[in-house]
Amino acid sequence: MKNKIGFNFLFALISFPIGLALLREFDFETFTFKKTALGILYLITFVVTIYLTFKKKTKSPEQ
Repeated sequence: MKNKIGFNFLFALISFPIGLALLREFDFETFTFKKTALGILYLITFVVTIYLTFKKKTKSPEQ
């Protein structure tokens, strides 16, 4: 049985507005965050939700 990469729709829905907030917080002229702590929090949360969205499904024991 092959290991398939899963797609969790709930985490995809969560990561979309967090990604948009991250883009709004980032200043592309100076390549910095407007509020550094909030930008780092958005970035960490966005990376975690993207990881959980595409996390591999675990193998179920064969019976």
